[in-house]
Amino acid sequence: MKSNQTLKILFWHRKSKADLKDYAPIICRISIDGKDAEFSTGQKVHINNWDVELKKVVRSENAKKINSELNRISSVLEVNFTVLKTKYEFITPTMLKNSYKNITIESKGQIKSHNLW
Repeated sequence: MKSNQTLKILFWHRKSKADLKDYAPIICRISIDGKDAEFSTGQKVHINNWDVELKKVVRSENAKKINSELNRISSVLEVNFTVLKTKYEFITPTMLKNSYKNITIESKGQIKSHNLW
């Protein structure tokens, strides 16, 4: 287990993909030791309701629900990262993203089941 790898999770608002009503997707960026992977959280929010500094939804009737989902995603990623560290010597952001999305994880030519538990 490589214990000195560092996980960072960032949520951001992709304004460039906003629809006609100015709702844009919230993206999750996973960074491990300077390498990144991104995926859509499945959440959309109006461009005026995203707080860039706090990285969360504000002034929206769905703010509490969406922010709770972002917290859940973050927690699951952290747990999956810890579990992956017990199974692999080196974890990549793509490996963590795939484990979150239940996609088979491939590491250095080895394919392992996507079930972490």
